[in-house]
Amino acid sequence: MAQVAISNTSTPSSSVITNVKTFFRVLYCSLHYFLHRYLVSPRLPRTLHDVLAYAAEQYPNHELGFITSSAHDSSIQTKTFSAFNRQVRNLARAMADWNKPAGSIVVVYLTEHEDNMAAVWACLLAGYVPCLQPALSAQQAHKEGHVAHIKNLFSSATWLTNEAGAEQVASIQGLEIHLLSDLKVAAKNYSVSAHWVAREVKPDDEAILFLTSGSTGFSKAVVHTHQTIISACFAKGEDYTLTPETKILNWVGFDHVAGSLEMHIAPLLFGASQLHVHASAILSDPLRFLRLIDEKSINIAFAPNFLLAKLTRDLEKKNELHGAFNLSSLQRVNSGGEAVVSKTAQAFVATLKKLGADSSKVSFTVSPGFGMTETCAGCIYGPADLSTGQPKHEFLELGRPIPGCEMRIVNPEDGVTLRPDGESGELQVRGPMVFVRYYNNPEATASSFIEGGWFRTGDVGIIEDGVMRLSGRIKDTVIVHGVSYGIPELETHLQTVEGVTHSFLAAAPYRAPGQETEGFVVFYSPSFDLNDVDASAKLSATHRALKDISVKMITLPPQLIVPIPVSQMEKTTLGKLSRARLLAQFKQGALVKHINRAEELLNEARGATFIVPSTDSERALANIYAGIFNLGEGEVSASDNFFELGGTSIDVIRLKREAEAHFDLPEIPIIQILKHPIVSSLANFADALRNKDGKQQEYDPIVPLQLTGKKTPIFFVHPGVGEVLIFVNLAKYFQNERPFYALRARGFEPGQPMFTSMDEMVSCYAAAVKRTQPVGPYAIAGYSYGGVVAFEVAKRLEAMGEEVKLTGLVNIPPHIADRMHEIDYTGGMLNLSYFLGLISKNDANDLAPALKPLPPKEQVDIVWKMAPPERIVELQLTPEKLDHWVAIARSLIECGKDYVPSGSVSSVDVFYAIPLRGSKSDWLNNQLKPWAGFSRGEPTYTDVPGQHYTLMDFDHVPQFQKIFRARLEARGL
Repeated sequence: MAQVAISNTSTPSSSVITNVKTFFRVLYCSLHYFLHRYLVSPRLPRTLHDVLAYAAEQYPNHELGFITSSAHDSSIQTKTFSAFNRQVRNLARAMADWNKPAGSIVVVYLTEHEDNMAAVWACLLAGYVPCLQPALSAQQAHKEGHVAHIKNLFSSATWLTNEAGAEQVASIQGLEIHLLSDLKVAAKNYSVSAHWVAREVKPDDEAILFLTSGSTGFSKAVVHTHQTIISACFAKGEDYTLTPETKILNWVGFDHVAGSLEMHIAPLLFGASQLHVHASAILSDPLRFLRLIDEKSINIAFAPNFLLAKLTRDLEKKNELHGAFNLSSLQRVNSGGEAVVSKTAQAFVATLKKLGADSSKVSFTVSPGFGMTETCAGCIYGPADLSTGQPKHEFLELGRPIPGCEMRIVNPEDGVTLRPDGESGELQVRGPMVFVRYYNNPEATASSFIEGGWFRTGDVGIIEDGVMRLSGRIKDTVIVHGVSYGIPELETHLQTVEGVTHSFLAAAPYRAPGQETEGFVVFYSPSFDLNDVDASAKLSATHRALKDISVKMITLPPQLIVPIPVSQMEKTTLGKLSRARLLAQFKQGALVKHINRAEELLNEARGATFIVPSTDSERALANIYAGIFNLGEGEVSASDNFFELGGTSIDVIRLKREAEAHFDLPEIPIIQILKHPIVSSLANFADALRNKDGKQQEYDPIVPLQLTGKKTPIFFVHPGVGEVLIFVNLAKYFQNERPFYALRARGFEPGQPMFTSMDEMVSCYAAAVKRTQPVGPYAIAGYSYGGVVAFEVAKRLEAMGEEVKLTGLVNIPPHIADRMHEIDYTGGMLNLSYFLGLISKNDANDLAPALKPLPPKEQVDIVWKMAPPERIVELQLTPEKLDHWVAIARSLIECGKDYVPSGSVSSVDVFYAIPLRGSKSDWLNNQLKPWAGFSRGEPTYTDVPGQHYTLMDFDHVPQFQKIFRARLEARGL
């Protein structure tokens, strides 16, 4: 129920009426909740033990479905409630053999929904308290610090994980590691009853612990009891109108309260069937989201604002998909994690109506919600029918509290004085779904609550006519695409930039009108006078460095950087800059003069190097560049580099299409765009193609993807498909730090012969590296197949007397010959097709037996017909080009068939991800660890996110670049 904020001033009669109406609505909600909770549903479970037993007994054949991270199609593994209940009780019985005291905490560190779900229920039924651990940091120091913190917090160190998780924490002493695979084996020895529990529990006993993001320091452990979880889940179910016939689609990780409570326990409480999909399966193919709604008649789903925007962008122009999906079952799309832009949500609804087989039957609400780990996820919701109603604000309102929850807006200074209706202030909530305390942290618990049991959310909100919306945040975080990043940590790194006055820098979260995700603004005082003769050059260098650090840390540059003279940068009495005050001044226009002065200086710096496009071709390309990067006409110089402007692999394809259309050329090869990223250079190349006087260029394996920066360059060797476009997204993270070169296989251009031996390839690459960087030290790396080539190039350079400080080997073992012999034409063609996204992994496995007897052309034709048309257009493939690409990949396979590693390099750094087959643990220990025999120094083995074919994707490259950079720095580069 909603708390009415009443002003101390006289209230008009209309407000009195509104307040009376709200009072009766609150009274009604309270009575409804009480009657349903205690009278209508006397059998309502009192503990989570009861929830599972009740669901299995009342709805034994209802299903839990799962799509894993490794599934590249929509294959679903299912379990009935009854079968799941039996499974987890046997797991619990095996877990009870650990003989730990009741209430012992078990850190559950798993990646798949099904494993997490089974582990959590097993812990509960065994009498233990599960603590869900999200993905650990790839930075060793941060990971070790976090694990040590958790161990000290719980005064114990019991972990339940898989082989990959055990490898991640293997270097940390004092942990008691249990493998889920071992527990499953042990559980086969038991067959307990459908109601077996190791220990009885009470409603107010600790049930599950959730870790906060730790974005502003080490994580706190939020304690939820059986009672808080059931109260929250029952109220959510009432709000969603869940029934046993409801079907839920969830892709939020189980370590998040939304995934485990809102999308699992709440539906379980009402007998609703559930489909849990690993996030990577949705993010890699947004169309799967719609296909699953269609095929499984989904009623309720979840999609944060960035996915709504992505789906809309990807689908709104796909006229061929109009009417392709049956979306009539969809009733509600919940959205959380970040504010929902009204226009984005409206466009999403309009797009789904176009895609629906019958648009009149596509009728669902988009329901933004507010919730936190401390409130069992969402506790305030605002379902909006955007097909009929018009939103009042730029962001959708968050709505009203669920039954049993109260909210209020107060003065943040004292935490108790109510704000008048419509005025902003600190949002506070209370109710039975609010957590009881932070584990072993009484100080944090005490500071989070105010008299009367009100929880201080740390958010700034407005309540108007009983409806809440957020207007900011008190806490020190910025949320980018639903992921929280700590502002203090970002500020610490930004403070190190030359040109910034120490302690006079602040970053504040900010969302510009119409922006899809939250961003931030940086305020700082320059260490130089803005009236100096060289101020423009210094300011340009400082801002470039601030942007580079921001991109490396949180994948996003600041929306604006505002230089403010020290004399005008106010600090608090405690000597700190006030982010809130600076942001308020920025929004009110009080900093306009500083922003304008910065623009003058930056334009002056840019003008010093700006070259006006002088030919028709340069002007045309400058306009294409401007369109891609949302720049104004006349803002692109003839000397501008496509990648330094921020070009990604997707942008390359767009540039290729638009340039081909403008110049009326059948094709501009992608490699030529990579080699001619500067406007004037690409214009000259396009003119040569149009005049048909383009001479056959001599093959050069070096493709410069990024040329700025003074640190040691990186050379990255292509994977087994021979191409290097996959490195574009990685290269941009090294702008203004170090050049990034990729090595591309021979044979793509007409008349170029393919390599015939490993020695020929290595000789060619080593000579090209030496020609590009005459003296060391060198940093050589290779992805997949390219790893062994990189190793051989490093050996060759050392034999020349050069120093190779880093030899990076990405997910490839030293012994590849056997694997190369296994790959025939069919295998090579299917591997390439999967790598290019033309078919799924399951397709690649299933098709092999049927394709092998067929001629190559027929094999290609079959794959061609299966490939998504949009992917073919995106890659600008033809069956002939695909067949030629297969031939290049085959030539590389032939080069590897006789490869036997020998000799050694000074050191190797191995980066490993989920392999193509087998477990990550076996892959590391049996396949990758043998690299130690080819390294004179101690090798390193670093876990990286993603799978073999996805670790360089948009979703994983931000983390990979941090990990890779850490190894470069550790090697003194």
